[in-house]
This record gives sequence, C-alpha cells and structure tokens, in this order.
Amino acid sequence: MLNTLYWFKVFDLKRRFFDCINSIRCIHLNWIAVVKYLLKWTPFSILVGISVGLIASLFDYLLVVINGFITSNTYILHIFPFFVAVLTGIAISRDSKAGGPGIGYVLNNINEKIGIKTFLNKFVLSLFALSGVFIAGREGPSFFMGSSVSSFLAKWFKIDEEFRDYVVLIGAGAFTSALLKAPLGGALFALEIRYVSDMDYKPFPQVIMASVFSYMVFSYFRGIRPFIELSSTVSWSFSLLPYLMLLGIIISIFVYIFVTTYSLANCFANYIKPLYKPLVGVLLALPLIYVMFNHDGYRMLSVSVNYEALNSIVQTHMHISNIALNIAIVISLISLTIGFGISGGLILPNLILGALLGNAVGLLFPHYLIIFTMSGMAAMLAASAKTPIAAIALILEISSSDLVIPITFAVIVSYIFTYGINIYTSQKVCRIDTHGKVY
Repeated sequence: MLNTLYWFKVFDLKRRFFDCINSIRCIHLNWIAVVKYLLKWTPFSILVGISVGLIASLFDYLLVVINGFITSNTYILHIFPFFVAVLTGIAISRDSKAGGPGIGYVLNNINEKIGIKTFLNKFVLSLFALSGVFIAGREGPSFFMGSSVSSFLAKWFKIDEEFRDYVVLIGAGAFTSALLKAPLGGALFALEIRYVSDMDYKPFPQVIMASVFSYMVFSYFRGIRPFIELSSTVSWSFSLLPYLMLLGIIISIFVYIFVTTYSLANCFANYIKPLYKPLVGVLLALPLIYVMFNHDGYRMLSVSVNYEALNSIVQTHMHISNIALNIAIVISLISLTIGFGISGGLILPNLILGALLGNAVGLLFPHYLIIFTMSGMAAMLAASAKTPIAAIALILEISSSDLVIPITFAVIVSYIFTYGINIYTSQKVCRIDTHGKVY
C-alpha cells in the first residue's frame, strides 16, 4: 500500500513538472509585434515627435512676438478683436474645420484626413486668436494640428488605414504635450479624451514616445521652465481632505453652469451664417474684453501666451468679489468667442476657472492656498473633459509638484458629481470592437 502511494506521488510530481515545462514553452516573444514596433512605429513616432516639436516651437515663438506687438501698442486692442473675427469668419465660411476648439472635430471625424490647407488655416487663426485678445487654450488647436501632421507623415510610412485612430492620437498627443510642456499629461489626455469613461491603451507606447520627443525639441528651443512656477514648497495634511472634497462638489456645480452656458452660446451661433458668426460673438464679447483689460491689463488676456495670470491666481490670495467677477467674465468670454467659432482650446479656461474656485475656498485656509487652487484646476478639467487621470498628471507636470493625494480627492468628487455631462460632446460613451460588440 505504501509502495503504491509512493509511486503515485512520484507520478503526480512528474506530471506537474511536465505541465510546468509545457506552460513555459507556451511563453514566447511576439517577434512580429516587436519588429513592427522597431521598423515602423518607433521611427514614425520619433519623426512625428520631432516634426511636431519644431512646429510647436515656431507657433509659440510667433505667439510671443505678436503678443509683444499688441501689448506695446494699446490702441491695437480696439481693432485686433475685429481683425481676428473677420479673418475667422472668412476662413470658416470656406473651411468650417478651421474654427472652434478643434478637438471636437477630430473626435467626430477621426477617420477623415486633414489637408495641408486646413492645417495652415488652423495655424494662422489659432495664432492670432491666442496671441493676447481672447482667453483661450492652446490644446484644442494643438490637438487638431498635431493629428494633421501625423496623418501627413503616415503616408510616407504607408501605415494601414486600420491604424488611422492610432496615427491621429500620436500627433495630437505630441503637439499637446509640447505646447503644455507636459509629455505624460498630454499623452494621457489624447488617449483619455476619446471616450467618456474609458481609455485605449494600445497606442500608448507610440503616443508617449512621440510626446517625449516633441517635448524635448520644444524645450530645447523654448526653455524647460514649467508653466506654473511655485514660489514655495507646498505641504498638506489629511485634515484638508474633507474640504478638498467640498471643493470638488462646488466645482461640479460650476461645471454644469459652464457647459450649459457654452452649449447654449454654441447652439445660438449655429443659426448665424459662418461668415458673420465670429464677428457677432466678438461684438457681444467686446464690453467684457474692455472690462478685463481695465481691471487686469493684458495679463489675463495674454494668459495663453505666458500663463502669468494663472500663476498669479494659483499663488496669490484674491478678494471674493474679484474672484466672482473673473469667473463670470471667463465663462461669458469663452462662450461668446470659442462658442462662436474663434479658434482656441477649452482646457486653459477650465484650469483658470478651477484655480479661481480653489482660490475662493482657499480663503478659509490661507496657508494652504496652492493646494486648493491646484486641486481646483485638476478637478475642473477632470469633470468637464472626463479625463481624470490626464488631469492629475497634467497638473503635477506643469507645476513640478507632489500633491497626488489632495488633487486626486478633489478630482474623484468632481468627476462623480458631473457624470453624464462633458464639454466635448463628441466624446464616445462606449467602444465597439471589430465584431460589433459594444463594451
């Protein structure tokens, strides 16, 4: 009996041993995928990153030059908004793709190629719109232009049409990363923005590779300083977490207000002919531009060029009446300019609104102002764009800070309380695989 049990155990051990050997044999490197990355995706991603970094550097340089001309000639403020509006109206009446934020069009038409002419239109319109008259972000135009550059280069590499969405996201992420000086945040934003509550990780290696190279090229020509330069070391305590969650709830309310206002303005603008739409919006926004100029000079109007105003909001205590005035003007200006076709992004306005709301709550905790303003920026972006991971990474990168936990608490609350509403209506709620299965 014992002898039988002995041989049974020996046999069982042998069986287990050979099972393990067989399982190890099943582990093999996918050489086809490796070779494809080395010979096609890697050089393509690097070339996209370098090309986009060079174009982004030129774009940023021209922004600074035009802004310097405007700020040194105050009288131009009276005519420059009309110039931009007329130029935009003429352009979008001939090519509607060149107006507005840009991200919405790319997400809605991800399989449609953007031509050189459309790219140049977007480049010029965005250059003037962001140079110091309107409060708008770089990321919308950068997303659009980056996808265009990447699509053009994809022809050289003969990349199959089935990878069209990868190509678009590689260029979009790279251009956004360069202009925001945030390679990880820009890459994650490109991957996360396409779906409301999902992220496609498959093109992540290509996107992050292109983003890193574009960031390096851009930093070489335009400097490596972060956009938010904190004047002091930031510390925090766990006792602040309930108040950061409260900030998240407050931001949720303003996300509803902002998205509703912008959507209504955009809806009314659609009843106006494209040629006149930007001009009508600018005429309505002009009093607000003058109020902002008289109240704060060119600082807020030039925020997309130098981020000086955002730096100030993040680190300087503001009076509650000043905060309320700025919030009202920013929401109204964005709705009447970008909502009426002026080229510009929506991330920067979200960051400004989040910082202002964080500044308001931070009045209760003077020694922790930066924590509330930065958490507010991330929470506002996460709630309105439905990009919580990208929002956290982006804020940490552009400020070179280590506030993961407080920022995350504010982001989670604002994201949950605004589920179902987002500023980019072109985002998809689900994915459909090649077999038609929805998930």
